[in-house]
Amino acid sequence: MLEVEAKIKLDSIDEIKAILKEKKARFISKSIQKDTYFNSNQRDFAKTDEALRIRDNEGKYELTYKGPKVKGTDAKAREEFNVDINSAENLEEIFIRLGFFKSSNVFKTREEYSYKNTTIALDVLEGLGHFIEIEVVSDDKEEAIELIDSVKSDLGIKGENIRESYLEMLLNKK
Repeated sequence: MLEVEAKIKLDSIDEIKAILKEKKARFISKSIQKDTYFNSNQRDFAKTDEALRIRDNEGKYELTYKGPKVKGTDAKAREEFNVDINSAENLEEIFIRLGFFKSSNVFKTREEYSYKNTTIALDVLEGLGHFIEIEVVSDDKEEAIELIDSVKSDLGIKGENIRESYLEMLLNKK
């Protein structure tokens, strides 16, 4: 499965929240997330365009591996594998003993909505600002992009898709 998403920078999430409410999008959740990213001296994920992270979603933990971005599209598409874990501390210790090291943390507040077979995340990131992500998980990249474009149009979202991850954006800002 591919995670296909469009990410657009916003001045504020307030206007899009009102539009989502008006369009009767289903509110899923609001959370504060801390993502801890890992890297390796044997395989530099920045060079291979991969990501390995542990997400702390208010005491619920998830390990995520993201493969390289698929080239040739305006949206960001990549393989993604997620596994629930019950101890972020233990997994971090295992990673460190295996030679991985913490590369960075990303802190955000996220509100998620379900709208027309997409997941919409309204993110406020420490050090970066406000963003919307429209995501579809699918085997058909082109169909997913068409759906995302339709939702962007329906919600009146303007602006260029950002292909960089939040981690890349934060590291490039430093």
